[in-house]
Amino acid sequence: MKHALLFLAFSLCLLGALNPAQAQLLGAGEPSQNEQSADSVSKENLQDLISTLEDPQEREKFIENLNTLVESDAQTQAAREEEQAKENAPLSEVLGLEGQTEQLASNFDAFLEEKGLNASYVGKALSTFGTFFIFWIFCFIALKASRMIRDRILPIAERYYINAERIRLYNRLVRYFFYFLIALVFIYFNAVIWGLTELGLLQSEFLIALISNVFTILLVTLIALTAWEAINGLIEFSMQKVTGRYSKRMQTLLPIVRNVLFFVFSIMFTLVLLSEIGVDIVPLLAGAGVVGIAVGFGAQTLVKDFLTGFIIIMEDLIQVGDVAGVGGQTGFIERITIRKVQLRTLDGTVITVPFSEISVVSNLTKDFSFYLLDVGVAYREDPDEVIGYLKEIDEEMRGEEHFKDLILEPIEILGVDQFADSAIIIKARIKTLPIKQWEVGREYNRRMKYKFDKHGIEIPFPHQTIYFGEDKKGNAPPAHIEVEEIPSEKLTDKSKNEGATDSKKASAKAQNPKK
Repeated sequence: MKHALLFLAFSLCLLGALNPAQAQLLGAGEPSQNEQSADSVSKENLQDLISTLEDPQEREKFIENLNTLVESDAQTQAAREEEQAKENAPLSEVLGLEGQTEQLASNFDAFLEEKGLNASYVGKALSTFGTFFIFWIFCFIALKASRMIRDRILPIAERYYINAERIRLYNRLVRYFFYFLIALVFIYFNAVIWGLTELGLLQSEFLIALISNVFTILLVTLIALTAWEAINGLIEFSMQKVTGRYSKRMQTLLPIVRNVLFFVFSIMFTLVLLSEIGVDIVPLLAGAGVVGIAVGFGAQTLVKDFLTGFIIIMEDLIQVGDVAGVGGQTGFIERITIRKVQLRTLDGTVITVPFSEISVVSNLTKDFSFYLLDVGVAYREDPDEVIGYLKEIDEEMRGEEHFKDLILEPIEILGVDQFADSAIIIKARIKTLPIKQWEVGREYNRRMKYKFDKHGIEIPFPHQTIYFGEDKKGNAPPAHIEVEEIPSEKLTDKSKNEGATDSKKASAKAQNPKK
């Protein structure tokens, strides 16, 4: 009921505010359906309105409701005017320095009057010099505070394996930013002193929008750097702290995860930054989608690198620190990315193999390793005796402090493997820790040489045997060779001839041993 009365009163007020011409225009023509409905409502509630006005209490409530409506409208209008005034406010008011600058100017004028001076150029110059001195004091304080904070943070960063160089870089950037703010305040106060605050540039909307965008960019950048450094610090801390059998795998995966996160984080940061400064990023996203489709069709090898690398990394076929053969190349794996593997051979050559070129992976240091031994001894040697010496060398090495942790199991003698041209080959193998098989194997070979020399075991080298044949009884004819040497300084022409004759006799004797 009260709502209906309020609506009726408000309608009457509006009609009363119209001039006769407007009323005539509104009254001209046939009334619409809404107007007929309003008239019918007014007629039905007219008696209630009269009753309300006749009752003193109801009339007082009615007037109070009207006053509330008028005050609400006035407050709304005042809020609109205040918002419009803020939009057109000068730079000093936006930064919240209007009251402070006015107070500073008043105190400055009072100080000049107290000292018997006026606002002359001399007084302004002295004030500029004073603000310059204060500016350097604040810069010195910022420098000391920056160094103190840096000295407090660096031990914490070292404890959590965070890169100290980045901490120093961020510390310098923050210090320079404070220098910049102090310089802006110094310039503004001097503008107040010299009466330059009424310039159009300082009150322009462009400058205010520019400063607002700069602070927005700085805020978004600060949030992004803080989030990224937290993620990066966690990754570096995990890489340093992880130990055990999964340490190499984590050292392989975490750098790849960091690179992927950095790429995604950079894209998100760029989009948010563009959105904050008023750039419409919807066309950028649409264009990026079209470019991504084009790149996907044109860079099939690159996509193959990514997919193959992802499968190899997730299945833990190779890790950083392994010695493996990939793409026909074998070496020490120094680096693995989502697209390629970087190997270093024994002579120091760095080889980069894309994942798309890898069809077979040969990991020589997966979980454990074996060092194979092909021991060649002469045919006259006893194989069981040789095998006993091989086991003795293994027991000696496993009993030493350095090699007992490298050798996982006793030597495994596989037996006589083959009969070569000049030796019989005994095959054996030693199980060691990953990538330690060459260190153990070289030391084993060194000791085996000394052991065989000590016990007279012949390690044959390639040679040929001259066979003179044999008779029916199995006896081979002997071949006696005598060599006589005559000093060359005692030879004369005659003795040289005699020497030649003796050489012929010796040759004949060798051909006919019975003589």
